[in-house]
Amino acid sequence: MRMNNTTVFIRPFLAFSQAVTDICLYWFSFALVIVLWLSDDVTSVFDFETATFFTGTMLTVFYFNSLYSFQNWLLWNEFKAILKSSVLILLVIVLYLYSQKFNISRFILTVGIFIFVPLCLITRYAFRRIFFALGLLSTNIIILGAGRTGKLFAEKITEHKFTACKVVGFLDDDESKQGKLIAGFPVLGRLDDLERMYKEKQIDEAAIAISTASRDLLTHILSMTEFHVRQLHYIPDMYMLTTFSSSIRDVEGLPLISASQGLMNPLNRAIKNIMDYSGAIIALIIFSPVMLWAALSLKRDKGGSVLMVQERIGRNLKPFRIYKFRTACKDSTKTERFLRRTKLYELPQLFNVLKGEMSLTGPEPSCLPKHTYAVKPGMTGLWQVSGLRASQADIRREMNLYYIRNWSVWLDTEILLKTLYAVLRGR
Repeated sequence: MRMNNTTVFIRPFLAFSQAVTDICLYWFSFALVIVLWLSDDVTSVFDFETATFFTGTMLTVFYFNSLYSFQNWLLWNEFKAILKSSVLILLVIVLYLYSQKFNISRFILTVGIFIFVPLCLITRYAFRRIFFALGLLSTNIIILGAGRTGKLFAEKITEHKFTACKVVGFLDDDESKQGKLIAGFPVLGRLDDLERMYKEKQIDEAAIAISTASRDLLTHILSMTEFHVRQLHYIPDMYMLTTFSSSIRDVEGLPLISASQGLMNPLNRAIKNIMDYSGAIIALIIFSPVMLWAALSLKRDKGGSVLMVQERIGRNLKPFRIYKFRTACKDSTKTERFLRRTKLYELPQLFNVLKGEMSLTGPEPSCLPKHTYAVKPGMTGLWQVSGLRASQADIRREMNLYYIRNWSVWLDTEILLKTLYAVLRGR
């Protein structure tokens, strides 16, 4: 396999630097809590053996969760891996201290770990951007197939700088696409030009984005990429992705694709209801000053009702009345413009959530029965935080179906965090 100097020398050095930084942040987080906790006898418990166990546990868990291989392309996936790893680290440490009968506050350990999580994420983001800017962690990737799937993949890589990937271009057998720009990247030739591209463009990875590729074509591509690229990716067509929530398992050499049910599972719906009601109550407490200010300001500026009520189609074709702060597109006051720009005019929908008519996250509320689903609509959703245009109705419906079939606690958490980020940025 061809491996450039970055793969052989630089990446292990960067992984080592990342590990050292993680260790420093790890102990800084504990030290910060100890200082704030003002405990006199805590530091005496951290002898060499205990400190070694703490450090070794952190490094081992992070390593086996691929946090030193730079595999995560999205910041959200890195956050998920760090959070899951940190919770596991906390559990292992607590069991260790219990077995050794050490008297260390579980509060200090828990708070320390959850201070460590954001510090670790922020540092890793900064490192990834710095390494990429210096050319130390860049991955040259070529996309095989310049159709819709390949175009979307290129756009996503460009949008998310955390990937540290550079799209060098496309290869496609369609003569009409030769020499053209797709998502800002050139179509460099045909698929058989792949071997020539290795030397000319220093290709590290390749992505197959040909939804109609036959078995013979895939075999041919595999033979051309073998021993030449670090990784070969296959991107199924978007329709396939939104048809099943799938995972791939190995059964003695036989790949097995398993599909789960997402929100069609009654247990998952029960968990989501708990999240909705508790989340809506917490959000109302947090945003009540903003909602009170908005109501008083709108009443003062415009008079009349401060709420706008609209008919929507909810779960299983059941109509309901959705609540929003009344804002006008024309002759709007300063308060109305602020509410529309930040989307805070939708905060009254928290009452729809408490009434059981909506969820915090889910498919968008629809005016038309043909666009309804067997789940409650959401205040925000996967499409709303995707950055796609409102005119792309077919993709909107696909993403709504994808959300239903692929629901998880983490997916809801990710959507809510992205929504908060978008609101703070006024997007």
